[in-house]
Amino acid sequence: MGKEEDKITAMKKMLEEADMVLVGIGEDFEEASCLSSQAAYREACGKIADANAQWVMPYVNHIFLKQDKKLLRAYHNLAGMLKDKNYYVISVSTNGFLSDAPLKEDRIVEPCGSYHKMQCRNGCPHSVEPIHTMLLEEVEQCCKGEKEWKEISGPVCGFCNAPMEYNSLYAEHYLEEGYRERWDAYTGWLQKTVNKKLCILELGAGMMFAGVLRFRFEKIMELNRKAGMVRIHQNLYQFPEEIGNRGLGISQNAVDFMAGF
Repeated sequence: MGKEEDKITAMKKMLEEADMVLVGIGEDFEEASCLSSQAAYREACGKIADANAQWVMPYVNHIFLKQDKKLLRAYHNLAGMLKDKNYYVISVSTNGFLSDAPLKEDRIVEPCGSYHKMQCRNGCPHSVEPIHTMLLEEVEQCCKGEKEWKEISGPVCGFCNAPMEYNSLYAEHYLEEGYRERWDAYTGWLQKTVNKKLCILELGAGMMFAGVLRFRFEKIMELNRKAGMVRIHQNLYQFPEEIGNRGLGISQNAVDFMAGF
């Protein structure tokens, strides 16, 4: 297909006719690049470094990303697109906005970790727990200049008294228990897609987690000849030859595309 309008029409048709929809959300949705352009964010980063409190950065990023209405709109448009469909969403983004979108909580898996969970810095088993609301409130107060960064101590592990931290792939002792149950549910759902009209929607997935999204999705396409796939990425929108015309590539930033959909 040539014109972008034709591709969007084809994408809508593929979604409409699908029995099941698998969505992969890639690195584009981290949107971290837009933060450095904000003077208030750069100032906060300097103060956090001076206070040796870099562990709060994921929560600070989330607060400043709230100002990026485009990202929120992209997630809400995705939720609207999936309404009334049998879907599952797998995301490598950890900034927390996916869980804030009006999507079914039991149809989301975040294998790289979740903004909404914390774990013991020492990796104590079974230490994963929901993020503390009080901590978020304190971080927001610091971002507004109502509190000093050095005053934030953060919660501690109930097993060993070590500091709690962001439950994500970037933790030194990443605890996968935070997502394992959902991953098992996802693989169970995936088994039911065999011989079904499956639409795979891959949004902004580069090569960083290709084994989780890109390559895995291409393998699903090989196994299910009834499946069709839409791949949206500024540069990496192409498909292997064997997928042929069942793959629809759109050369655009996935956040921009979904925000305007």
